[in-house]
Amino acid sequence: MRVATRIVSIVLLQLLLAFAVARNAGAAESKEAVDKLKTLSQSASAAYGDGDFEKTKTQLQEAMALARENNLGSNKVMAQIYILVGVVKINEQKDTETGIKYFAKALDINPAAKVPPTMATKAVKAAFAKAEDVDPSTVADPAEGEEAGGSKKPSKKDAAKEAAAAAEQEKQDKAAAASAAADERKRAAEERKQAAEEKKRAAEEKKQADAERKRNDAESQKLVDDLAQTKISESQLKADKEKMQRDRQEKDKMLTDAKGYMAQLEKEKAAKDKQIDALNAKIAQLEKDKADRDAKIAPANAKIQQLEKDKLEKDKQIAALTASDKNERAAKEKLQQEKPERERQLNEAKARIAQLEKEKADRDKQISSLSASDKKERESREKLEKTMADVAARERERRNKEIEDRQEKEKLAEGGELPGHIREPVTCDLPDEVTAGEDLYVHCVPQPGVGAKMLAFYYRSGGSALYNAVTLERSRKGWYVTTIPGGRVSGRLLHYYVEARDSREKIAASNGKATSPNVITVKPAGGASLAKARGKH
Repeated sequence: MRVATRIVSIVLLQLLLAFAVARNAGAAESKEAVDKLKTLSQSASAAYGDGDFEKTKTQLQEAMALARENNLGSNKVMAQIYILVGVVKINEQKDTETGIKYFAKALDINPAAKVPPTMATKAVKAAFAKAEDVDPSTVADPAEGEEAGGSKKPSKKDAAKEAAAAAEQEKQDKAAAASAAADERKRAAEERKQAAEEKKRAAEEKKQADAERKRNDAESQKLVDDLAQTKISESQLKADKEKMQRDRQEKDKMLTDAKGYMAQLEKEKAAKDKQIDALNAKIAQLEKDKADRDAKIAPANAKIQQLEKDKLEKDKQIAALTASDKNERAAKEKLQQEKPERERQLNEAKARIAQLEKEKADRDKQISSLSASDKKERESREKLEKTMADVAARERERRNKEIEDRQEKEKLAEGGELPGHIREPVTCDLPDEVTAGEDLYVHCVPQPGVGAKMLAFYYRSGGSALYNAVTLERSRKGWYVTTIPGGRVSGRLLHYYVEARDSREKIAASNGKATSPNVITVKPAGGASLAKARGKH
């Protein structure tokens, strides 16, 4: 009898051990699947923060398939995965209805589930608020129909029945093995008690070490943040100063080039004017020489006429003397002797006149050539004056354009009129969506009762860990304003928050914070945003 009882006890003990091994193996597999779900959730969140939406979608699909294969659809990790799927549906695919269903499913699993601050756009916040009012029992699993071959999640009622049956079976097994394992339990209880005490002491020591480490980490992080903010402010001031210096140098260079060009034109104009004056003086001298030549030719012509007249008279006298007596013949011979001399003088006068005529023709030719050269010089001077006028007009147009652009930017930076009622402690007028590369004009204002003496604006791109800091300046209309350069507006998202500080530099109010900033969507320049493009696909 004792032998039979001992055999039964051994058999029951072996059954209990086998059941415990099977439960431990299932628990190990379930823990491995849960750990993999956590890894996929973290990877999807990181990919979304980097703007890699295809990788985000792939990681989330793999996580939901893994949950179906291991019956982990109700695990709390799945609540955060459904939150991420809802964000992708709303922000990237513009499917708000499906996004609300995923949010409702997440809240059904874990009522404390929240949307990460870096993903909380206005559309996501509105959809999440609607999901909180949805009855979870009326919402089917949103993953059904999106993934082929997906298994259906068992209902809560069936799960409760299975759990009750398993508990009952476990209770029976424990009762059957209780007598055989009493000594073992007692000894194990002592060991567990001792292990529990050691574990408790270790937990207390770990708790104290963790608290000390957290305090040290907090202080180190604060110092690092303060140092980073200081370096960022200094870097931004240095960059702005260098940009202003480069702009001023560029403008000074352009002005110097323009002045040099104008001076060169003035120099060339003076040289041309000098040449023209010399030509005019030369023409005047030639005109004077011509007048002198004409004055000299006139007496010669008169003398030639007188000589011809005298010749005619002599010829008449010779003809008259031919009929006279011999005495008169002598006079005739004398006249004939004088005739060659008269003809010689006449020929010399004619040659002199011909030479004067030739010189006059040469002078006229020179005067004509100088007149043509004067015309070319005059046309060149007119062309030069026109070029100078065009350069001056373009310079005036460029300056007017710069003035207009500056006035337009000043108008945008100044902002509109202050609202009649300021609803929040710190209200900011910023868009939900901006274009990459364009300047962002910031307008914020605190409520009168906040007691703010200064406002600080912190911003960063979606993929950056550190914030850039800038102090807002008071405008004529009462806004606290600043301008974020277009070169710093990049990535997929822009995070920002604002702090209002009092006279003791303590935070009096804020709009957002570093761990939960406001979000602005950044779309690519020159076309539709990437989010819309991915939504179509």
